[in-house]
Amino acid sequence: MNANPSSAYRTVDALTSDPIVLTTMLFEGAVKAMRKARLRHEEQNRRGYLDEIARAQMIVGELWSTLDLDQGELPRTLSGIYGYCLHALTDATLGNVARLDEAERLIFQIGLSWRTATVNLQPNTPTSRLQGAAV
Repeated sequence: MNANPSSAYRTVDALTSDPIVLTTMLFEGAVKAMRKARLRHEEQNRRGYLDEIARAQMIVGELWSTLDLDQGELPRTLSGIYGYCLHALTDATLGNVARLDEAERLIFQIGLSWRTATVNLQPNTPTSRLQGAAV
């Protein structure tokens, strides 16, 4: 049994959600990991910094792997952006926080666009943490 109720809820939510909600959760998780990485960097917690960047890389990699490149220009463009973000996150592991900020800004903007485009498709979905947040 999971001792963390919040984690257990997220696990159940991920297992029972539709693809739109899951994708929204991925964007939110990537941004959250990048923000936590910045905090760990400010705390001079190198291990925590690298762990959060690795978490962000896994999530962006998952977003990248779910693209259907046969669906036209948009997924091909997103593929390039995700690849760029993964490269920026790799640069960030060397302490280049500006590259972390760049990746966060791009993923945040794509996530916000995703949320805006899908909000009418999911009328019962709670308001996302991405809405109203600023990078």
